[in-house]
Amino acid sequence: MKHINIEKFSNGELTQQINREMEAVARNIADPNTEAKTARKITVTITLKPNEQRDFITTSITTKSTLAPTLGAVTALGIRKDLKSGEIEVGEIGNQIPGQMSIDEVQAQSTAAPVQEVDGKAVDTETGEIISGSRKVVDLRAAREA
Repeated sequence: MKHINIEKFSNGELTQQINREMEAVARNIADPNTEAKTARKITVTITLKPNEQRDFITTSITTKSTLAPTLGAVTALGIRKDLKSGEIEVGEIGNQIPGQMSIDEVQAQSTAAPVQEVDGKAVDTETGEIISGSRKVVDLRAAREA
């Protein structure tokens, strides 16, 4: 029997299909969102269908790759009811306890506080706090000892 050159079989279509699947497998292996140790597989199917006289064969070539699935993502959600509006709120819980304010939120609130000048002093109109220009901490122990 005369041997068939696989690289030239079907005008090179077999080689092209295998190369395409190899590229898909390589991309899947390089993807950090897939399990590294999962085996990947390329299946090549060559179907040969002869006619009634057995002098002519129709062939079809298919390739299929089996890839590693992407890794799942796990998160935690917190659910609560807003007592003012009655709305149900769902939010993702990160490194923060539900209901706890982050430093960024506190700083954003403090910088957004309305300030007015009253009797020559800066006053936070929401809290009534007098905002001194230096914002230094007063040590009351030292004042008591004096």
